[in-house]
Amino acid sequence: MTATHTPARPAEVGVGSTVRWHGRSYQVTALQGSSVHLLSRHADGEDAVVLLDALVRSSDFAVLSTPSASSAGDSKSAASPATNRSLGAAGLLDGLPEKAREQAEFWLDHVLEVHCGLPGFADPGSWPRPGYDTGVTTLRQRCETKADELRAAHLHVSAATVERKRLAWLREGVWGLVDKRRVRRPSAHGRVDEQVVKLLLKIHKRYEDRSVGTRSRLFELLRRACVRKFKKKRAEELMPSTATFYRLLDRLGILCGNEAGRRGGGGHRPAPPFTLATATTPGEQVQIDTTALDLLALDETGRVVSLELTAAIDVVSRTILAAVIRPKSGGTKTGARARRHGGRATKAVDALLLLAEMCTPQPMRPHWSPRAGAQGSGLPYAQLVEADERMQGAAARPVIIPEMIVMDNGKVFAGRAFMDACAQLGISVRPACYNSPTHKAIIERTFSSVKTLFSQFLPGYTGKDLRHRGKKVAKERLWRVDQINDFLQQWIAIGWQQRPHEELRNPFLPSMPARTPNQMFAAHVASSGYVPVCLGEEDRLQLLPTEWARVTEKGVRLNNRTYDSRALNVYRHAASGWPGKGQRWPVRFHPHQPEKVWLEDFRNGIWAEAGFVYQRLIGDTWSEHVWDQATATHLESGGSSRDQSAIARVVRSLLERAGRGPARTASTPPVPADRGMAVGPGPAKDPYAGIPVPCFDSVASLPSGPEWLSPAPASESPDDTGPGPDSSH
Repeated sequence: MTATHTPARPAEVGVGSTVRWHGRSYQVTALQGSSVHLLSRHADGEDAVVLLDALVRSSDFAVLSTPSASSAGDSKSAASPATNRSLGAAGLLDGLPEKAREQAEFWLDHVLEVHCGLPGFADPGSWPRPGYDTGVTTLRQRCETKADELRAAHLHVSAATVERKRLAWLREGVWGLVDKRRVRRPSAHGRVDEQVVKLLLKIHKRYEDRSVGTRSRLFELLRRACVRKFKKKRAEELMPSTATFYRLLDRLGILCGNEAGRRGGGGHRPAPPFTLATATTPGEQVQIDTTALDLLALDETGRVVSLELTAAIDVVSRTILAAVIRPKSGGTKTGARARRHGGRATKAVDALLLLAEMCTPQPMRPHWSPRAGAQGSGLPYAQLVEADERMQGAAARPVIIPEMIVMDNGKVFAGRAFMDACAQLGISVRPACYNSPTHKAIIERTFSSVKTLFSQFLPGYTGKDLRHRGKKVAKERLWRVDQINDFLQQWIAIGWQQRPHEELRNPFLPSMPARTPNQMFAAHVASSGYVPVCLGEEDRLQLLPTEWARVTEKGVRLNNRTYDSRALNVYRHAASGWPGKGQRWPVRFHPHQPEKVWLEDFRNGIWAEAGFVYQRLIGDTWSEHVWDQATATHLESGGSSRDQSAIARVVRSLLERAGRGPARTASTPPVPADRGMAVGPGPAKDPYAGIPVPCFDSVASLPSGPEWLSPAPASESPDDTGPGPDSSH
């Protein structure tokens, strides 16, 4: 059995060590970086500065003695000199105040003289002064000599202080000689009691998921908690002042009130470091999300609504593959338990339409600028047209089929319809982690760029929150939703796809200018190739949402509407053949084009089309949102949601009114001012209240009085005027 031998640890070279090099002995006086300053121990010798690596690799190199072995009396105190000392600590002095740096340099010279016998400023070939020769005096004697010398210079220093400085220099190098009181950093919580700080952090963590309040609320919560824990008298001593508390919040990074901003702006930011999203080919990773567009517009009925933007971006080329704008409104409810009518937002069908737009070249529109065309926009136009005829005359936006889509966990994308559509197109889906916007940071940053480069230049721009919103935004001349969507598609082709992007640089030639998304796509498609995917009519129908409905004598009832046609005759009261569905058939519908629905007969591969039975009453294109608005209006007037013909007439009236625009002569009645509660004496009671006003035309004249009440004329005799005073009336 062979015994193993552990190699001995090589001797360490430190300041004050005696070494043999090239047949002569030297004393190490300083270590600077990788260089060693050697002081010759011979009278005719010369000092040298040599690299440490060259010194220890010399054939005759040896450590003859260490500072701990200079005297027998110092054997206990010389355990391992300079073993833990940082050689580069001298560079830390550059950031110190001038007095602290001068004091450290002052002590360095004296400590070197005590430890090695020579100060740091000694010339080569110098001999130690009397009382500092390491071969004659002990370390204790040199410390006492140095203390006497400093006291003679009016510095109150003891031998113990000199020894303490020397030991600090051995442990930490030059940094050990620095007065730490001059470099002391304030703590994170200042002079506030640590128990109060822990209590504050506990309260802040407890209120993380609640509405953001002001600093005063957090101060009051902390005061109550201190009273419960430390009693009232002790709590008054520990509680900081209001100003100190606010400074403490700044040090701890706790945001309150307007500082916190909107929920989600920074509260869901995970801890760094972050992993950057990387891809090597177009479509390898596509990020998709929905955000508010910070714009107001007019919908189909002429109402002012806010807008939402759903977009998808390719990671490798930063190409916006598709973008859809949809209105967003809350709607109205006719009762506490009634269904909300008139509300709308981005739905699952919008995400499905986004997938269809990714696979289809965007055609040029007649009123667009010629710069929006694919030809001359940085795309390999000739090669794309040769591979895909649909690119002839298309807009400057490449067609990229995603391989993987990174999405959030919203119900728009996490629904069954979107997952089935991705499976149909062969696209894998990777949901991002909850409350982790950095997992799809590229689409989040793209949304910010769209709002900066596009939204803020249109009328109706609201800003990112109420603090940035104008006073009369809703009264501006707003564009319609379809017009803004048209502007956005043209801006993507010109202002985004042909605009240099700072992240699109050649990693091998970083000095070259940034590339545009179209140029980056052209560079990658040359190596990865381009295979077009053409969606047929049946493929587009497969992307629509599905409802399971029965076919009766009246047709198919879907979303409170009846659809019927002769093509449904063979499916009335017939079993569909789907397991567990009975007589219910899969019906595809388009919420933005609800005039028709399509029944899928999977056994025969037939799509039976049916139209809305009251479409003739409307006579124009409409959407699900207009139907909900008409239903709400009809219910407010006392109608029923089952009266389809009446709702259809309301839909037509809404479309006609929206087509006419707002009336120029109509004036809004003034709203009575709110004067608050009544003050002063109450009104006096009317004594004639309740008495009807008399009709003077129906009042009869009063009868004439007796003649003797009025003087008789002289020409008339009393006998001719009627009865006398004695006659009865």
